[in-house]
Amino acid sequence: MNLLKHTCLVLALAFSGCTQPRTEPPPAPAPPVVAAPLPPIPQIPPNPAIAPKVAPSQPTPTVTPRHPLKVRTASLNGTKFTAVTFDRRDYFLKVIDQKNGPGSQFDSAQAAGSGGVAAINGGFFNPDGSPLGLVISGGEARGSFNSASFLGTGILDGKNVMLATRENYQPSTELLQTGPRLVWAGETLTGLTSTNERPRSLMIWDGNNHFGLVHADTATLKGLSNNLKSQPLPGFEIKYAVNLDGGTSCDLWVSESVPGGGFNKNSFFRKKARNYLALRKR
Repeated sequence: MNLLKHTCLVLALAFSGCTQPRTEPPPAPAPPVVAAPLPPIPQIPPNPAIAPKVAPSQPTPTVTPRHPLKVRTASLNGTKFTAVTFDRRDYFLKVIDQKNGPGSQFDSAQAAGSGGVAAINGGFFNPDGSPLGLVISGGEARGSFNSASFLGTGILDGKNVMLATRENYQPSTELLQTGPRLVWAGETLTGLTSTNERPRSLMIWDGNNHFGLVHADTATLKGLSNNLKSQPLPGFEIKYAVNLDGGTSCDLWVSESVPGGGFNKNSFFRKKARNYLALRKR
């Protein structure tokens, strides 16, 4: 009996040892995966033949400041200049021609310039009152083109406000043929007389946008040309100038609305003109 108990106890211990689960240590953590470094990107030198084209920067356009409407006066070598200067982008010149001859409608620059800011006598005319040269007013042409006379070498385009020669002028609805030219491209012209001092009416231009109606109290044509080339008006560079009818025909009127204006420059024995140039606002 004791032997049986002993045998059963041995068997029970053996059986319990067979069924007990085995405990295993946890697996070691896997080493981290390190990515292999990427090969460097090869640097290819630029090919000038296929390099991208860069558009050149455009220069900023310059804006020429406008010239104020004003009266200027100066004296040089015994000649006194009175000018009303303006910017042609703001003003133009209307040709006032009297179809029936001098004085038939207007007896002065002031009367002809009514409604504008200034006026001056125009070109030459024949003893019968007809214009000496071509005149166009409001698109209507009168007179005939002067192709030979010294008094027809200059052309004034009043609509666009510019001076030209009879060889290169362009048609305009407001045009006056006159002369002689006094200064051209900054140079004096040959053939101008050095005798017969008298009052003069003229037009001046800087070659850009600055223009002027001018009265000179006394000068010969050659003396006037030399004085103009010497730049008598501070702030105004004279590159072009053309003579208008002079002597007792000289007549400059400037309205009170113009700074420094409100006056007439003419002779006591003023002769009535065939045509006038009236300065008007655009």
